[in-house]
Amino acid sequence: MSIGKIFSKPNITKYLTRGTGIVALGLVAYDAHIIGRLQADSYSKQKDADACMGTYSNTQYLSSPSTTTSDMKKVVHKWEMDCNFRHFVNSGIGYFKGVGQMLINEIVPFTLGLGACFGKGLWGKASAIGLGVYAGIKFFKDILGFGHYNDLNRKY
Repeated sequence: MSIGKIFSKPNITKYLTRGTGIVALGLVAYDAHIIGRLQADSYSKQKDADACMGTYSNTQYLSSPSTTTSDMKKVVHKWEMDCNFRHFVNSGIGYFKGVGQMLINEIVPFTLGLGACFGKGLWGKASAIGLGVYAGIKFFKDILGFGHYNDLNRKY
């Protein structure tokens, strides 16, 4: 393949379209990964705290007076406090919940990115144009703040 064929008009639009789709998918994947990491940490700590609170409140009462039962409840609570397996599993669950949540929140650029990256002919070009329009609206609305209602910063 010669350099002239790569830079011909049909190939330039094809590469720009595919590049736009790859950039959009990369940005959505990066945001989803960051939100997944944050959600993994938050979710696992919440579930660990819930489990420890459950075993702690179980140590606070006895159905019949017994020091053996009380000591065994304390051992179970101490084991629960030292257990790391639940944190590991809940981190994975939280990560995938965060990634899924972010992919649902960013479904428009994700779908347009897939269309621009894998679409043929008119579908790919239309998806790339849609990504450009979406990026423009996002820039003016969310980054510059035009058309965005702000309760904290009222003029009146």
